[in-house]
Amino acid sequence: MESKNEEKIGTIQKELACEVENFKAMIKKEPCVVYFGTDAGKIDNREDIELYIDALYQGYLDACRTIHWKTDENNELLKRKKEWDKKASHESTEKKNNPGREPLEQTAQEIKAYLENEDSIFEHKKWCTDLIEKYEKYIKGGITYGQAQKIINMAFKYLYCIYDRNGRLENKKDKFSECHMPLDSFSLEWFKRSFKSEWKNYLGEKEKSKLPDYLFKNSGELKTDSISSWSSMHSVEVVKEHDSYQRKKYPYEFYHNIIKKYCDEDLKKSISPLQLDFVVWDKMQKIMAAEDFIKAFAGKRNFACNDYHDITNLTPTLNERVDEIQRILDKK
Repeated sequence: MESKNEEKIGTIQKELACEVENFKAMIKKEPCVVYFGTDAGKIDNREDIELYIDALYQGYLDACRTIHWKTDENNELLKRKKEWDKKASHESTEKKNNPGREPLEQTAQEIKAYLENEDSIFEHKKWCTDLIEKYEKYIKGGITYGQAQKIINMAFKYLYCIYDRNGRLENKKDKFSECHMPLDSFSLEWFKRSFKSEWKNYLGEKEKSKLPDYLFKNSGELKTDSISSWSSMHSVEVVKEHDSYQRKKYPYEFYHNIIKKYCDEDLKKSISPLQLDFVVWDKMQKIMAAEDFIKAFAGKRNFACNDYHDITNLTPTLNERVDEIQRILDKK
């Protein structure tokens, strides 16, 4: 049994290393593209605050399709953003004038301090709530906790890759081990398929006490209609305050607590929640795309199965989907 566990962990570590490199190769947009590739024009300077703003702004770009800059037309910040957006080119000297970076500056300072100072602590909730407060000045209605977590968590994913590229990751592994898994449509689909009937096994009494009571009234499976989109997700405080909010959706902490315990216990801390995202995200994106193709040609299907709980099964599952697509194409 021990050798099987060691073999499984070895497989996961190999997949992680491969997926980190794949993710780096996918970074094609500014501002973080300058840190990668053979023609990368910028080597990170950990003392430069712009490095951390770049990572956060890249995270903002990942979330921005769900963020709408609608506010008072007399708002000077909105006017400046519109003017900046009209510029034909965004040279590096102009990036600092981008109003879209301004709400990120204070959080960037704190993330920099967290990564570079031994005594600094990981303050995910504070960073998310700070971003929500900052964006209130820029966007009518602000941003949700789900949008804030996407910005923060993706920023750490980019920083993980930047530190790895420049040989500084090894000394910061303990810092990155505290980071969360970014939640989006692909990671939430993996979560739903992985913990459909087992989610209660991953919540201790301490975690349960912080969550709304309605989550524990029934002993059945995950309530799929209570899994909200990542962009509309809220923190546990908001959900508990408005108990009927959005038909009682699961709060962000619900997912994080389960994923953290899954990494600690099932995966024996061999991989952190942030590292888990490298493995899960790419595979689930391709699996779901393949399933959409299959359904378009072969009709409605139920693809959910228990294999997703073991992340070493993601590659065989993807291969099965690809083989099925090939069989469909061969019949055409």
